[in-house]
Amino acid sequence: MQLELPTIDSPTEVAHRFSDIAYRGIQWDLSHLDPFAFRVDLGLGTDITVLVLYSCHCFSHSIQWDKRLRDAIPAHEVYFDGREHRILNPQRYELSRRFLPDMVSNLSNRRITIANEKMPNFVTIENVNADGTASLYAVFFEVKKDKSRRCRLVLRIQSAYLLDSGLTNRQAKGGKIAFETLLRSTYLGKRVRG
Repeated sequence: MQLELPTIDSPTEVAHRFSDIAYRGIQWDLSHLDPFAFRVDLGLGTDITVLVLYSCHCFSHSIQWDKRLRDAIPAHEVYFDGREHRILNPQRYELSRRFLPDMVSNLSNRRITIANEKMPNFVTIENVNADGTASLYAVFFEVKKDKSRRCRLVLRIQSAYLLDSGLTNRQAKGGKIAFETLLRSTYLGKRVRG
């Protein structure tokens, strides 16, 4: 895998560069979630570029998941990404800083499970210590062929968070797939099955 700076050429991709934000007066540097790209040889006669984009779900959670009443949530904790309002989550932010860049950069060496064949989306899990207890940090992602650029795939990190109650049945029984196989199948338009 050869890392490179991405060529950002659409408003959608530019929007994935998060501005620094403040949570309860503390600045959050989100530069670890900047887009990046790498090239990979999938045996197709040309290198394929993979553009990696992150969602705000890596440092925020749904309003519905918040235990507080909507009116009790301070305005400075609400994050709007242009599509949805979410709540800043210090645990997700800290875990994303500590683990996410390394996990994503090393997907070719990680165990990847098909989280949902219908979407399709995928998950890789890391055992971490959070609050003194062993926990599962799950990174959910999708890979799609770029419609606007030849020889490019877009890997979008959909979300990353601690699994409160461990793996779901579907995740535990989901099929495994090698990262390069996932990329090749996606590029060739083949359905990924578990």
